[in-house]
Amino acid sequence: MLTVQRPRYADRAILVLVLAGVISVAWLYLFALAAAMGDMASRLAMPMSAQWSTRDWLFMTTMWVVMMVGMMLPSASPMIAAYHQFARGETVAGSTPLFTAGYLVTWSAFAMVAAALQWALHNAALITPMGASASPAVGGVLLVAAGAFQFTSLKTGSLGQCRTPMGFLMTEWRDGRKGALVMGMRHGVYCVTCCWALMVLLFVLGVMNLAWVAVLAVVVVVEKITPRADLVTSLVGGLLILWGGGLIVGVL
Repeated sequence: MLTVQRPRYADRAILVLVLAGVISVAWLYLFALAAAMGDMASRLAMPMSAQWSTRDWLFMTTMWVVMMVGMMLPSASPMIAAYHQFARGETVAGSTPLFTAGYLVTWSAFAMVAAALQWALHNAALITPMGASASPAVGGVLLVAAGAFQFTSLKTGSLGQCRTPMGFLMTEWRDGRKGALVMGMRHGVYCVTCCWALMVLLFVLGVMNLAWVAVLAVVVVVEKITPRADLVTSLVGGLLILWGGGLIVGVL
């Protein structure tokens, strides 16, 4: 039976619309959550109790997962688009939804760890109920650590994998649906390795400070797509070290 394949431009447009829709839903959820902060009776309100429960951790894990979707899926879109184009070839078999799901599975695992860390920091009174550092010194140390990580070979190597979609696909290709899922997870591991320190900064700036969430999301995208990623990475690292040092010595 003869099958008619959609034109490539139409296929690409559908992919863009789907990704944009998922990202938009994630950000709408975050805005709704932020709006609910002023209403403690809302079911979307952040847990404000002195000690969190497992239920609070599950709630915050959901929030972190959605936030990672909103923050990281835009920067992963070029890789997903490259995979989609590659998988449409006649000599390979793949699944763009499973590749994307694998990527998000990895970031969901990170979200679980981040929510657990927030739980521990909250119960130790090291962060406020809104998820911001309660101590300038602690915040300064986190900023300096994140800034220093920007200059490491681990950052450079993992960022390089994220910046070269075709290189990743050629070296990491696995055929079939299971292969798509594994490839997405492997790309997610590179991305988490590259960006985890920037995500930890949310414990300084405020987990639900959406302005800073957006700024960090933009930084991640710029690092991955700009021709001079090394300059951007070094600039961000230097600014974080200066900022953190200022908090530690008390001049900021």
